Amino acid sequence: MADEAESDGDDEPIVELGEKTPVAGQPLARVAARLTWPHEVSRIINQEGENMIRTPSGPQQVESILADIDETYIDSRQTFVSLVEDVIGSGPVAAESDDANGNDDGNNTTNTDGDVDPEAEAI
Repeated sequence: MADEAESDGDDEPIVELGEKTPVAGQPLARVAARLTWPHEVSRIINQEGENMIRTPSGPQQVESILADIDETYIDSRQTFVSLVEDVIGSGPVAAESDDANGNDDGNNTTNTDGDVDPEAEAI
């Protein structure tokens, strides 16, 4: 029985992921994962301030985002992510080049995880 279950997985088709569309900046989760908690905002700026985070309005520097936060001490990763998302918003982010010719027609978007948004491609 165990052999049958293992062999069933081999018959599944391979999924092609397609070409990667570059997206400027880093996901917020990646920046948050590099930090230890709790953390002072000033130390976050010293460590990550120059890095760019992907946002729906384009990449933004961590330092400029943290300037809009009224907290001086962040107790957890979840609090950090929540505070940053309150400033930058959430939603799909635009890719650097939306087609092979470099034309930016605004039809191709990428969500904050770096995956292509299927609704945006259906347009």
